[in-house]
Amino acid sequence: MFSKIYDALMSDIDYEQIYTFLSPYLKADDVVLDAGCGSGYLLQELLLHQVDAMGIDNDDQMLSLAQDRLQTSNLRAPLYHHDLRDKLDIKVDVIVSFFDVMNYLKGIKQVFSNIKDALAPNGLFIFDVYQESVLDDYDGYIENDNEPFDYQWSIKKDQMKLKHKVITNQEIYELTQYVKPLSYYLDILSSLGFKDIQALKGPDIRKHYIIASL
Repeated sequence: MFSKIYDALMSDIDYEQIYTFLSPYLKADDVVLDAGCGSGYLLQELLLHQVDAMGIDNDDQMLSLAQDRLQTSNLRAPLYHHDLRDKLDIKVDVIVSFFDVMNYLKGIKQVFSNIKDALAPNGLFIFDVYQESVLDDYDGYIENDNEPFDYQWSIKKDQMKLKHKVITNQEIYELTQYVKPLSYYLDILSSLGFKDIQALKGPDIRKHYIIASL
């Protein structure tokens, strides 16, 4: 199943580096939502640094892996099945959404509106998206490897989309990511009333890291 493939391929990311990037924006009493938490690596890192955090994802298998990861580390956090295109019935201080979650979603304006409604006054939304340059950089990309399992990962550009195909010994998985100009995201945030919008460099040089507040 793809959740286990994803989990394995995400295992070598430097999550301490990502926490170091995030930490200046987190206050001691903040409640943080990891939106699109996947199998829980970043959520685990936040909890290890005593951040009051919870996670949501729209894949039950991912959430099961996240739960197992936290239990193995003797950590606890609420985990919920949720699609970001639907309204969030919570209030938190910070919402983070990393590892190009937003590139997988259509209907970004509705997603951002739902996120805004879930933020407390003066709340922060911090997320990453791919830069447009990845469209050409990854067009025709092919990776063959046998660690942590035998697989081939190929990527093709289709206008403003990246089409991914992952082939293992048993399955074929196809994924689509939507790559937009930076201005697309900034304009939507501004139209919804977000303030102090910044696009920064961060841990992954292929991405924009965007921070917006209420």
